[in-house]
Amino acid sequence: MKSFEFLNSKDSKNAPYSVNPSLWREAKLNYIPGIFKVVDGMYQARGFGLANCTFVQGKTGWIVIYPLESGANALAAFDSLKSVLKGQSKLDSISAIIYTHSHVDHYGGVLGVLGLLKRGGSVYGPNGFLDHAISENTIAGNAMGRRATYMYGTLLPADTLQMVDAGLGVALSKGPSGIIPNNISVGGGIYKPDSIIIDSVKVHFWYTPGAEAPSEMMFYFPDLKALCASEEVTHTMHNVYSLRGAKVRDALAWSKFIDSTLTRFGDTARVIFASHHWPLWGSENISRLLTTQRDLYRYIHDQSMRMANQGSTPIEIAAKIKLPRSLDTVWANRGYYGTLSHNSKSVYNYYLGWFDGNPANLNPLTPEEAGKKYVDFMGGPEATLTKAHASYLAGDYRWAATVLNNLVFADPENNQARYLLADTYEQLGYQSESGPWRNFYLTGAEELR
Repeated sequence: MKSFEFLNSKDSKNAPYSVNPSLWREAKLNYIPGIFKVVDGMYQARGFGLANCTFVQGKTGWIVIYPLESGANALAAFDSLKSVLKGQSKLDSISAIIYTHSHVDHYGGVLGVLGLLKRGGSVYGPNGFLDHAISENTIAGNAMGRRATYMYGTLLPADTLQMVDAGLGVALSKGPSGIIPNNISVGGGIYKPDSIIIDSVKVHFWYTPGAEAPSEMMFYFPDLKALCASEEVTHTMHNVYSLRGAKVRDALAWSKFIDSTLTRFGDTARVIFASHHWPLWGSENISRLLTTQRDLYRYIHDQSMRMANQGSTPIEIAAKIKLPRSLDTVWANRGYYGTLSHNSKSVYNYYLGWFDGNPANLNPLTPEEAGKKYVDFMGGPEATLTKAHASYLAGDYRWAATVLNNLVFADPENNQARYLLADTYEQLGYQSESGPWRNFYLTGAEELR
């Protein structure tokens, strides 16, 4: 977190010109690290990785939820908890670990705290957890790993011109990840909660597969009146499709899971917490958050498919779709992580696949082949560069990026084209409200240079 101290400097109140002001606000909120009390007997470690690590006090030890993405981070979070509570709690071991879902930032740090797990302690996870956790990181692991460096800006220095925030949290840990199988699977059926007592703490588990993750669950602590939203409800529009590469998610099921959670727990919960961002207290605030996030994913789903059924292609849908003011003006619905643009395309892809129905896009040329022909049609490399530079100066960055991308693929050694495309990507990154979009653009600029 020291690398990101510029987010909390005396000059950080107003966003610099190189950062979208809305993303700057989210980054400053994400940059509040430490150990936080959620309710009596529940604490949350924030700022130890991209995700949070939550601790619930059991009878004999701590129940650890989301053991972060790397072992050193998870152990540091637990050591910090004990330091903060020194003299207030005699618990110094772990009685259970809960994996909420199959994404690495919520189980990868388990080896760091495994040695503290009491004999007989269990590791809980949703049905299918191990299969999905392994398949996502092996079958597509190499390709996804490279794209993740773009999405999370892991190769960028932390400053106002480069890496500022990842949307879900400040940054992804660079430490090694590990995994052990869960020995208890939860999720007897969709919309049917499993009630389990873990170290004298009652928990109602709620199985929610195929929405934010292929294997996921939310849960409720009735005695604490605390609702764990896992990663289904956060303080951002999430990804219906992750730019790092992953299976497309079911936005319709996502909205229905949130609706069923609102119906079952909205009136009784007094605090909602999640695997990212900060908790929210008060039944009215909780109901408002659940309602607007439910409506957000349902709206993206319904309107994307309405336009698809009227003949619009994914690019056209992304250009036309707008959120109603009632959803667009909610901070938690802003596109800090997912965006309305790529989420609407993802809904189309979920039902109709990659092909948009246009015969010209059925068997296109490779970028290298198309780039050479494109540049030739534009009048050659010098003419193409001149026209692209004019578009850049006019602030038409999306078009300039299209032209220059063709030129760079046609002539990779053309440094003028590479540098101008890098400059163009920078401007697109500086404008982006989404942390992953910014990181993709700025990492692309670094690679070109």
